Amino acid sequence: MRSYILSLGALLSVLSLTTSCVKYYDLVKSEFPQGGRLPDQSAVAQRYRREVTLYNEFKTRAVCTALWCADEWRKAYVDVFGAKRGLNADAREEMLKRQLEENQHWITFYLLADVRDKTFTSLGDSTASWSVYAEVDGKKMPPAPKKEGVKEIELEPETQLFFGPTFNLFKGAYLIRIPIDPELARRISQRDVRSLKLVVSSSAEYCEMEWTKEQLEDKTKVLKDEDFYWG
Repeated sequence: MRSYILSLGALLSVLSLTTSCVKYYDLVKSEFPQGGRLPDQSAVAQRYRREVTLYNEFKTRAVCTALWCADEWRKAYVDVFGAKRGLNADAREEMLKRQLEENQHWITFYLLADVRDKTFTSLGDSTASWSVYAEVDGKKMPPAPKKEGVKEIELEPETQLFFGPTFNLFKGAYLIRIPIDPELARRISQRDVRSLKLVVSSSAEYCEMEWTKEQLEDKTKVLKDEDFYWG
């Protein structure tokens, strides 16, 4: 028995010495090519993504994740889109102009919603049991009427990327558009608003996802790579 223990100890010692000589990350690069990596957009994703879970006592009522398409987010989106599809500088610049022009007329969100309601219909339906609206510095602002304001969509891969680990196929995906006037568009672009919220509400309860001026100006807290999924 003693000789068995000594042999096992010797084997473990050899293995530990062997593994310490060759680092796993050196072996991975040579034996398992990883490919090139595009710029990391996790900091932008974190600033403009919000998630909330609404409970009724211990029962989950809704799980919602929103992505606010602010100017900074649109710039990051164009970078990801252009790099993935091989767009040249002129094409990227033209695309960015169109993206930023959208923010002169709309507050835009992508929303993932998992609503646990037996009577639930799409948020884009006029008779839906849940509705969405925005709130800017306490002022409530409904979406544009009909499908122009709330539209159920399929998220393209570039947008899925910014949802990170919160994206899954169990949630419905929506494009939310809130019409705004030029003055409010200017204030939002210059971060001259204290609070912007996206509210998801039923007849009896609601949940909020909020972006504050302080949160957007604080760029010190960023998720670690292992906490974020970059497909």
